[in-house]
Amino acid sequence: MMYFQLLQVIAASCLMTLALVLLLRAVEQRALRWFRRHLSPRYLKPCGVRRRAPQAPQAPQAPAASDIDESV
Repeated sequence: MMYFQLLQVIAASCLMTLALVLLLRAVEQRALRWFRRHLSPRYLKPCGVRRRAPQAPQAPQAPAASDIDESV
Protein backbone atom coordinates (compact mmCIF):
# COMPACT_ATOMS: atom_id res chain seq x y z
CA MET A 1 0.00 0.00 0.00
CA MET A 2 1.38 3.34 -1.00
CA TYR A 3 1.44 6.39 1.21
CA PHE A 4 -1.27 8.20 -0.77
CA GLN A 5 -3.58 5.17 -0.53
CA LEU A 6 -3.00 5.04 3.22
CA LEU A 7 -4.02 8.69 3.51
CA GLN A 8 -7.16 7.95 1.49
CA VAL A 9 -8.08 5.08 3.82
CA ILE A 10 -7.52 7.30 6.86
CA ALA A 11 -9.64 10.11 5.38
CA ALA A 12 -12.42 7.69 4.42
CA SER A 13 -12.50 6.17 7.90
CA CYS A 14 -12.64 9.65 9.48
CA LEU A 15 -15.56 10.63 7.26
CA MET A 16 -17.39 7.38 8.01
CA THR A 17 -16.86 7.89 11.75
CA LEU A 18 -18.16 11.46 11.56
CA ALA A 19 -21.22 10.33 9.58
CA LEU A 20 -21.91 7.57 12.12
CA VAL A 21 -21.66 9.99 15.06
CA LEU A 22 -24.05 12.45 13.40
CA LEU A 23 -26.48 9.64 12.62
CA LEU A 24 -26.41 8.36 16.20
CA ARG A 25 -27.00 11.87 17.58
CA ALA A 26 -30.01 12.31 15.29
CA VAL A 27 -31.45 8.97 16.41
CA GLU A 28 -30.85 9.88 20.06
CA GLN A 29 -32.61 13.25 19.66
CA ARG A 30 -35.55 11.59 17.93
CA ALA A 31 -35.84 8.99 20.70
CA LEU A 32 -35.70 11.68 23.40
CA ARG A 33 -38.44 13.66 21.67
CA TRP A 34 -40.57 10.52 21.46
CA PHE A 35 -40.08 9.79 25.17
CA ARG A 36 -40.92 13.36 26.15
CA ARG A 37 -44.07 13.24 24.08
CA HIS A 38 -45.33 9.85 25.30
CA LEU A 39 -44.26 9.66 28.94
CA SER A 40 -45.93 11.56 31.72
CA PRO A 41 -43.90 14.37 33.33
CA ARG A 42 -43.16 12.46 36.53
CA TYR A 43 -40.91 10.03 34.64
CA LEU A 44 -38.86 12.83 33.14
CA LYS A 45 -37.80 14.46 36.40
CA PRO A 46 -34.25 13.87 37.60
CA CYS A 47 -34.30 11.18 40.25
CA GLY A 48 -31.53 12.32 42.56
CA VAL A 49 -31.46 11.27 46.18
CA ARG A 50 -32.14 14.07 48.64
CA ARG A 51 -29.92 14.03 51.67
CA ARG A 52 -29.76 16.19 54.74
CA ALA A 53 -26.82 18.47 55.20
CA PRO A 54 -24.37 17.01 57.72
CA GLN A 55 -24.76 18.66 61.11
CA ALA A 56 -21.86 19.54 63.34
CA PRO A 57 -21.63 17.42 66.50
CA GLN A 58 -23.17 19.20 69.45
CA ALA A 59 -21.73 19.41 72.94
CA PRO A 60 -23.78 17.66 75.65
CA GLN A 61 -26.19 20.06 77.24
CA ALA A 62 -26.64 20.51 80.97
CA PRO A 63 -30.10 19.56 82.20
CA ALA A 64 -32.51 22.43 82.47
CA ALA A 65 -33.60 23.65 85.89
CA SER A 66 -37.11 22.33 85.30
CA ASP A 67 -35.71 18.82 84.64
CA ILE A 68 -34.01 18.49 88.03
CA ASP A 69 -36.10 16.61 90.59
CA GLU A 70 -35.80 18.40 93.92
CA SER A 71 -38.44 16.47 95.84
CA VAL A 72 -36.89 15.19 99.08
